[in-house]
Formats: sequence, structure tokens, C-alpha cells
Amino acid sequence: MSINRSMELARDQIMVLVAKDFKVKYNSTAIGFFWSLLVPLCMSFTYYFVFRVIMRWDVHNYLLYLLCGTFLWQYFSSVVLVNGGVMLNNAGLLKKTSFRHELLLWGTFVAEGIHFMLTVLVLIAAMFYYNVTPQWGSGLINFGVLLIFFPLFTLGVSYLYAALNIYFRDLERIMNVFMMLWCFTSPVFIPIKQVPEKYLYIYEINPMAGFMGIFRNIFYEPGLHPENWILPFASAVVLFVVGRWFFNRMSVCFAERM
Repeated sequence: MSINRSMELARDQIMVLVAKDFKVKYNSTAIGFFWSLLVPLCMSFTYYFVFRVIMRWDVHNYLLYLLCGTFLWQYFSSVVLVNGGVMLNNAGLLKKTSFRHELLLWGTFVAEGIHFMLTVLVLIAAMFYYNVTPQWGSGLINFGVLLIFFPLFTLGVSYLYAALNIYFRDLERIMNVFMMLWCFTSPVFIPIKQVPEKYLYIYEINPMAGFMGIFRNIFYEPGLHPENWILPFASAVVLFVVGRWFFNRMSVCFAERM
């Protein structure tokens, strides 16, 4: 089979998986697709009330800061957590020799990406509300950087989690706690300047902090800071290569572990 034909087949299979995901997720729901926007919005307003209204944090355009962090984190965590069980939920497909197992992970990433596109419209509206002037040049560069490396990072984590979860079913419960801890050690709602200096290293070694910084350089504080790209780049490439290698190595036994 030619490379072009193989890519077309993979694309078609991913689209089928995405359509199936939407049908299952939003069947018989009142507002359907818009739940993907409502949940992170509610989280953002809750954080805003707690930290801005009650604790009176003086953070510039704090709601916009929150929206950037919450939306990107929701995208990342949704892909990873769903992919942890996607193999178990599609056991029938794993027994088909013609089906590439990793397409299930890519299908989740694309489906959640469609949800994420809706949140971008909210961020643009928030920019206008706060009179944040977009910088189209740096914005397009930052967006291009995210478009390349954020999928590698997210799928790298997904490869590892999906493969391990088939062999260690308790990992699913552990991962929920781990993702919650990871959220609190990422600048989702806590600005870096609010972090005590002795704990600052936790944020500095966290790749998600770097990705959130790039994302906020599009919508919150438009600008270009390539000096902050090294850790996100390196972690994305390493995780993707190692994760995909591990996933493919373990995938030969997936069907019999179902």
C-alpha cells in the first residue's frame, strides 16, 4: 500500500472515530456540543470568584488569564484521561489486524480539538473585552509552535498511559489523582508571581507551564519569547518518541489482555 493511500485510510478511520465519539457523547443531551465550553467556563468563573473576589488577588485581566489556562488544561487532560480507557472501550477494534491501534488515540485528540476550537472564540471575545491588542505576527508563530509540539506532548503522555492502563487497571484511578495534582502545579489559575520562591522550581520543570506560557502569548500577553520554548520542545519530542515506541511494543498483546 502506498504512503498516500495509507494516510488517506488513516484519516478516514480517524474521522469515523470522531463521528462515533460525538454521537455517543452527545446523544440525548440538551445542549450537546456546547457542554465542552460550559464546563471550563464554569471552572474559570469559580476560580475567579474564589481568588479574585474572595482572596482579592490583584492580577491583571485575571479572567482572561484564567480562561487561557483552563481551556488549554481542559483540552490536555480530557485527551489524556479519555485515552487511558479508549483501548478497553474499543476492544473489538483491537482484534482487527488491519486497524492501527494508535488511531484511537489520534481520534480522541482530534475530537477534543474540535471542542477546543469553540473555546478560542471565547478567548477572542475576552481579548476585545479587556482591550488586548493582538499581535498577528507573534500570534501566528506561537500558534504554529503549539500546533506542532503540543500534539506531540499530549499524545506522548497518552501513548504511555493507554498502554500501561491495559496491564495495570488500577492506574486509571491513580491517574485521576495525578492529573489533579498536575493541574495545581501548573499555572492554570495560579499566576507564577503568586508562587513562593522555594516552590517555583516545580513550575519551572513543568512542561505544561511552558505550553501555557506560549498559549497566553497569543491571547493574554501577546508577544514572542522563544527562550521559554526549550523545555516544552524537548519534553514533547522525547515523550512522543518514547511513548509511541512503548505503545507499539506493547500493542502486540493488547487483544489478548482485553
